[in-house]
Amino acid sequence: MNAPVSHIALETVEIDNSDDPLWYRDAVIYQLNVKAFFDSNNDGMGDFQGVTAKLDYVKELGVNTIWLMPFYPSPLRDDGYDISEYEDVHPQYGSLADFREMLAEAHKRGLRVITELVINHTSSEHPWFKAARLAPPGSPERNFYVWSDTDQIYQGTRIIFTDTETSNWTWDPVAKQYFWHRFFSHQPDLNFDNPAVMEAILKTMRFWLDMGVDGFRLDAIPYLVERDGTSNENLPETHAVIKQLRAAIDAQYKNRFLLAEANMWPEDVREYFGDGDECHMAYHFPLMPRMYMAIAQEDRHPIVEIMAQTPDIPEGCQWAIFLRNHDELTLEMVTSKERDYMYTMYAADTRARINLGIRRRLAPLMENDLDRVKLMNGMLLSMPGSPIIYYGDEIGMGDNVFVGDRNGVRTPMQWSPDRNAGFSRADPQRLYLQPIMDAMYGYEALNVETQARDASSLLNWTKRMLAVRKTSHAFGRGKRRFLKPGNRKILAYLSEYDGDVILTVFNLSRAAQPVELDLSEFRGFVPIEMLGRAPFPPIGELPYLLTLSSYGFYWFKLTSEADAPSWHDQGVALQEWPTLVLFDGWTSFFRERVMPWRIGMSERMRSQFELETLPRHIEIQRWYASKGTAIERARIVDHAVWEVNGLSWMLPLLALDGPPGGATYFMPLALAWEERDEERMAGVAQAALAKVRQQAQVGLMGDAFYDEAFCRELVRAIGRGSELATGNGKLVFKATGAFARMGIDLDALPVGRPSGVSSNTVVTLDETLFLKGYRHVREGINPELEMGRFLTEVQYPHCVPVLGALEYLTNDGRTMTLAMVQSYVANQGDGWDYTLGYLERFLRDVATTDGATDAPDVLSVHGGFLALIATLGQRTAELHRALAPAPARPRSTPSRCRPPTWRAFARMRPATPRSRWRCCASASARCLPARRPMPRRCCAPPMRCRPTSPSAASSARAAAVPRSRAAFMATTTWARCW
Repeated sequence: MNAPVSHIALETVEIDNSDDPLWYRDAVIYQLNVKAFFDSNNDGMGDFQGVTAKLDYVKELGVNTIWLMPFYPSPLRDDGYDISEYEDVHPQYGSLADFREMLAEAHKRGLRVITELVINHTSSEHPWFKAARLAPPGSPERNFYVWSDTDQIYQGTRIIFTDTETSNWTWDPVAKQYFWHRFFSHQPDLNFDNPAVMEAILKTMRFWLDMGVDGFRLDAIPYLVERDGTSNENLPETHAVIKQLRAAIDAQYKNRFLLAEANMWPEDVREYFGDGDECHMAYHFPLMPRMYMAIAQEDRHPIVEIMAQTPDIPEGCQWAIFLRNHDELTLEMVTSKERDYMYTMYAADTRARINLGIRRRLAPLMENDLDRVKLMNGMLLSMPGSPIIYYGDEIGMGDNVFVGDRNGVRTPMQWSPDRNAGFSRADPQRLYLQPIMDAMYGYEALNVETQARDASSLLNWTKRMLAVRKTSHAFGRGKRRFLKPGNRKILAYLSEYDGDVILTVFNLSRAAQPVELDLSEFRGFVPIEMLGRAPFPPIGELPYLLTLSSYGFYWFKLTSEADAPSWHDQGVALQEWPTLVLFDGWTSFFRERVMPWRIGMSERMRSQFELETLPRHIEIQRWYASKGTAIERARIVDHAVWEVNGLSWMLPLLALDGPPGGATYFMPLALAWEERDEERMAGVAQAALAKVRQQAQVGLMGDAFYDEAFCRELVRAIGRGSELATGNGKLVFKATGAFARMGIDLDALPVGRPSGVSSNTVVTLDETLFLKGYRHVREGINPELEMGRFLTEVQYPHCVPVLGALEYLTNDGRTMTLAMVQSYVANQGDGWDYTLGYLERFLRDVATTDGATDAPDVLSVHGGFLALIATLGQRTAELHRALAPAPARPRSTPSRCRPPTWRAFARMRPATPRSRWRCCASASARCLPARRPMPRRCCAPPMRCRPTSPSAASSARAAAVPRSRAAFMATTTWARCW
């Protein structure tokens, strides 16, 4: 039997936020279309009295906030978002008195009510627009909207409703001018450069706030202000307008809030929070389609990636999250490839597509798979933010793709199996839309009344989920940490707030899955499954093992105050590439070069890059010299951005904190974008540091030596003698005379795959060029470059010509060698290894020779080897002649090594490992570092060693081996120093 669980772990008391100014952070919002909810007067259209009659249902569902879609007077050409009067109710929905009654009844039940504040545009039937088109140009009335004599300005602005609109300008025959609109041509945009417009909007806002509404959804606010030469989205002037709205609310009203509808990437939406002085909440549009992608791909990556790209928001602010927008599953915030994938997976029937979205409800999108519907809701209710539930989704309502525009997802609420789904007693032909009547989603089988009686129904399951969610602030206010288990089909994250820790784990696969979670920091805690209140095994130091059914998930509360079963197991974690949001290309890393409102994002990304991304990548590279030493930070101490033919690379010098004494490394970086750089992506992926995103473009950032284009351009720049300025100096591409003599056709040379050689990286260009990138760089000219360049210049015929190099010169005259290019010479090994191999073969042959055999002549045995040694000696002599003094090269003049130099050299011994020295027996002898095995006796100058006959001991040993071997030993044994 399991031990009893502490009552603390099973606490289900609902949190109280009745007078909390941050109540919206714990809100669960129910989006309600008045016309579709309930018809109280049987005219075929829902109304406010009908909403009032169903408030008990909304309360019992477990939500605490109602969002009312537009209910203002309107021609209804855009379902009420084309407003013709801001301070009234459409007669079809009732009267202002009906609205006040509904609002009062909602507040009695603890339900808050938010409404739409559509301020970007009005209907063309609004009195303001009617007056504007009749007023003369330049008049206050005309200036309520945006007019122009030409439709050729603001050309950089995208068209949102591409299905119906071809331009953002429409000619008005009455005004004799074009008027500006971002949506439909019957929705002219207001002119917020006119102070009178701002005053009119503030008046409207106060009208509803004074009536008691708890907040506003600000519709389409990225487009409030226009400036030629821009995209007319997210302009600073737009944020100034929002700050005025917020200031007006804060000055006069308590516990109200603003919700921003900004269908933008997270880094752009972040600006709508301001410094906590703009909107309280904003939608997270890019998250929603990636939840569907994760299930289709059975991979958590789309979700984890977009959340990793989501910037921090000011304290007290909140994201609004949802499974689909009221109009469609919008696909604006995905890449073009992702959009094509979503259409293929979820809208194969092209009738389901509209604009840049899919007009389907949740259940049809999930093919009416109840497990998948629950999984999506489980993620929605636990993701960071305040969730929004669209009316009818709590019972799994369907849609009607045969109805025009977006009305297919705005059908009447299905209350019962009675006539008209219990929505209205009117004749069916009078309904604004017919309820769903098909066999799968039809109201006769799928309705509130039926599901309320079924304990296992989606409706009752949703109620239980919402009840559990309301027991902890961690859901709405907690900080999320995404875990990275080895099984990518599992999504898992922690929500932590004020000591409360909730673990949520989701199986995105259609098959049962195991998972091992690294929860060692919670050792001793007991996971309590929150829906069934069942205790799971306690957490230990080893990874925590769970198994999940098809599309199954868990919500756990981690507590140290509960008993639990004793069985458990553990597992491992997976490392994944992070994603960096390059909102302004390479400039994004440098706070002093970005726009002021993006400094915080730049600092955050630079910190992530230097503390996590670069260190973790460098630590595992072969060329990292301090193996096993953790890198605390890889600081960019200087850099240049190099742009060639539309490609760009960053060439940074990195100072590593962590290795003893610090170290400086050179690591050029390349970007390859998914849609336009597919071939380069394959190369960069071999040494990628991170994924990157710039708006809708996604790609990889990696080691530039794995980018063929970079290697070619590096050699080409050396040939041209280019220079690049850096913050503290310059990068100098410098060629030798041999470069021109080779006559290289770079474009014809295939680039080989980079190979790591000790602390360097080598790239070959066919069998013509040898490019070496130095990683661990030090001050001063690299000896390899200095010697190679000298021998090339004096045209020593037996060296590999150095064609040029990339060097870093600081403003104070210091230099570092970053890369070198030489001619290619096939390598067959070095003389030392060849000699050792020869000796091993010879001794092995001698050991098998008959001992009676006379010793052969040395030349006949070693003639071939000695000829090679003779050639080596000759080349060495020629090398010394090439290095001989030359008046034109004073730096190459040799100097005599005198005794003081030897004494200074001897004092270096303590800094050299003991194993690297060989010492003479004489007490007066000095010690020298030995790079290779040395003769039996070795002495420092001025002492000398000479070969001699074998000693008595060595002769005795020689007698035990064949005579030929004895003869060889006699010629290679060394005597004492004298």
